[in-house]
Amino acid sequence: MSTDTAISPKKREQLQQLFVRGNEQMSMKAYEYADDIYFTPCVLQDPGNPIYAKTFLANLQKKFGEKKKTTQSILAVGKKLAVDFKKPESLFKVSIETIKSNPWAVDALITAGKACFDMGHTKSAIIYHYAAIDADPYHVAANFACIAVFREAAEYEAALACIQRILKQQPQNKDARQLLQDISAEKTIHRGKYASGTSRETSENAEEDMPEHETEEEKSRPLSPIEQIERRIAKNPSDSANYIELAQLFSRQSQYADAEKNYAKAVELSNNASDKVDLLLETQKKRLHADTLRLKEEYEQRPQENLKTMFFAARKQYEEKSLELAGHRVKHHPNNTGYHFEYGLLLQKQERVHEAIAEFQAAKLDTARLGDCLLEIGRCFQMIRQYKLALTHYHDAAQALESGENKKKALYLAMKLAINMEDFSQAETYGHQLASIDFSYRDLSAMLEQIARR
Repeated sequence: MSTDTAISPKKREQLQQLFVRGNEQMSMKAYEYADDIYFTPCVLQDPGNPIYAKTFLANLQKKFGEKKKTTQSILAVGKKLAVDFKKPESLFKVSIETIKSNPWAVDALITAGKACFDMGHTKSAIIYHYAAIDADPYHVAANFACIAVFREAAEYEAALACIQRILKQQPQNKDARQLLQDISAEKTIHRGKYASGTSRETSENAEEDMPEHETEEEKSRPLSPIEQIERRIAKNPSDSANYIELAQLFSRQSQYADAEKNYAKAVELSNNASDKVDLLLETQKKRLHADTLRLKEEYEQRPQENLKTMFFAARKQYEEKSLELAGHRVKHHPNNTGYHFEYGLLLQKQERVHEAIAEFQAAKLDTARLGDCLLEIGRCFQMIRQYKLALTHYHDAAQALESGENKKKALYLAMKLAINMEDFSQAETYGHQLASIDFSYRDLSAMLEQIARR
């Protein structure tokens, strides 16, 4: 029986805002911040939302970068925290804590999925079970656990795939062979019921939401995620969270025009709330980027002048939309140094140098970005022929950057500018510093020879 409690529209809206912020941080590779502040509260407070579950796991996988070799026992964690394992809500929370430290912990993923299933959240349960299989495809116990959930959810193809993986590891496994026969039969019966129209599988509360004009064939099939949300919208057209969720589904399928329409409706309902406008602008940017790539590919296949003109027009629109989105974010999140840095780079590309300098100066308040900001400020000053200021900033950037490509770039640009300013002693100093890091960098050896001759 489901232990799910209804989430109020207000609470759903709050969680959706957290989810949006989390995606922003994820896009800036702030994975740990996105996890702790945004995605974890979303999955804990709305475990039945499969989009939250899927994004929560995707962010963690990007955070850790590669699969861990060891896993932590969910039972050990539970005992440590004195968790009541009879309550799926408690078990779910403990499993999430384990997953946060290792998103490939098979036992924790299975436990989270089973807890979701026991709470009545079938779609989220399937997400966690698929993640467990992805973490270790031939983990026999995990596959057996997945079979049970997939079978209950009538996901027969997925269940049969699990059985095949078990049999590949253990060809004589009697339980797996029996399940293969049973589930194959169930699959056939299930299809037969659909064909005869005598059975009907629907989403939660779909019976009362079913439009009267639907045909019997339409009533006899499960609802897609998009159809489920559309029904919620039909029941409550003033809930902007539903439009956002629908738009995100369309966006994931690269159906940006449909996503735009739903984000625009959410903007309208929220009276132009800044976070909703952000989502709309981001989707418009994605659409324009997709258009640019498509036109580029078409022009490469058929180099016609009209396609070339369309490509440059689309690219210009994309750049303008990128600038609009970055400006919007800076305006509404003035303390976010990442947004200031991103906006500065776009302004610099447009040769709006003075505005770019101001953004980089705002971004350098974050000590982690100091060196990168000083480097870009130096490049801006060089663009407007303020060479002394440029050299000072290259020097400071090289000092602030501990290692990496940008440190080498700062030293190289400082050396090159010092040569142009005929300060060969200073140029030699920068060149030697760069040589100690990477002697093969660009044309460094030739420039050092040039400095020695002068």
